[in-house]
Amino acid sequence: MSKYAPSHYKRGRIEVWDFIVDQQLDYLAGNCVKYICRAGHKDQESELDDWLKVKAYVERKIVELKG
Repeated sequence: MSKYAPSHYKRGRIEVWDFIVDQQLDYLAGNCVKYICRAGHKDQESELDDWLKVKAYVERKIVELKG
């Protein structure tokens, strides 16, 4: 695990960014994964804050896919 990643991204066996890279996710999908994984675990933000970010990225991804 990277010594630079904040603890709210190091909760599982692999770091979130390693999963995102391994799965070759784009920016929007990667951010969905990132915010889902850290929801409720970042001191400065509430769990609701992270879920609202997920919602925003999902909505933007849908707009992109619809063209």
